[in-house]
Amino acid sequence: MSYQYQHGLVVMRAQPLHIGHERVLRDMLEKCARVTVILGSIQEQGTARNPFTYLTRKQMILNIFQNETARLKVMGLFDINNPTQWADFVLDFMRENMPEWGTPDVYYAGSPYDAQWFTPCFEHIECIDRTNPDFPYVSGSMVRDMMTIGDRRWKNFVHPLNHHFIEEYLSPKKGEL
Repeated sequence: MSYQYQHGLVVMRAQPLHIGHERVLRDMLEKCARVTVILGSIQEQGTARNPFTYLTRKQMILNIFQNETARLKVMGLFDINNPTQWADFVLDFMRENMPEWGTPDVYYAGSPYDAQWFTPCFEHIECIDRTNPDFPYVSGSMVRDMMTIGDRRWKNFVHPLNHHFIEEYLSPKKGEL
């Protein structure tokens, strides 16, 4: 099969993985021979903004794209809290940890804001606009807010294969009231 790009990169938190993330990943898998997903903020879990562990988030992706694992890599990375150096940090991490895949030739983002840190490093940027009126607006914050207030409509924005992760997160923990 012929692809438009050799190696696509996207950085996301996926807290949780929602249909907007899926849309980006499906586009990448359609256009890229190889796809790398870097899950950021792996140093945080169990917080309102980052409720899920790195491994849970990785599994959410693999649940949906289980037939693509030969050309899909999911890796986690700690934040450095320096946006101007973030792209170089990510690319250095990739060169060190997966040299056999080479440097990505396209960066994917969900908005121009998300893409801005990578624009100097990439000739090709694919922005999958989350404000497209033909696709339901979704954000991780919106889904987390729905989870927090008990609005079951979060299920409309999360793939059914991953509902159990959120239901487990929402269920009372052993020993807690």
